[in-house]
Amino acid sequence: MDNSVKLKALKSIIFAIENPEQHTNKLRKKSKFFSSLSWICLFISFLLYFQELTGIYILVIAILSGLLMGFSLYLHSTSKQWPIVAKHVNIDSVISEINEIET
Repeated sequence: MDNSVKLKALKSIIFAIENPEQHTNKLRKKSKFFSSLSWICLFISFLLYFQELTGIYILVIAILSGLLMGFSLYLHSTSKQWPIVAKHVNIDSVISEINEIET
């Protein structure tokens, strides 16, 4: 893994531990956004299907809708599980890893 990517991930873990409410709210907002986008895509695919239009784009839009809903559910479950997981993260180890990378 590239050090810049690793550093960014570790800093996001520190932020999430220090600001659990803000982190959880951010995940929930993203989840709602992707869920809404998924429903819009599903509605568009049904609308195109009932207009008797044929083509692969209806299938692509429906698949996109499913992927967006799956990602939304992933973010929602992550927001619920994070307060439990955060208690078991060793913050000193994360900070020492950040200091090691930055030097």
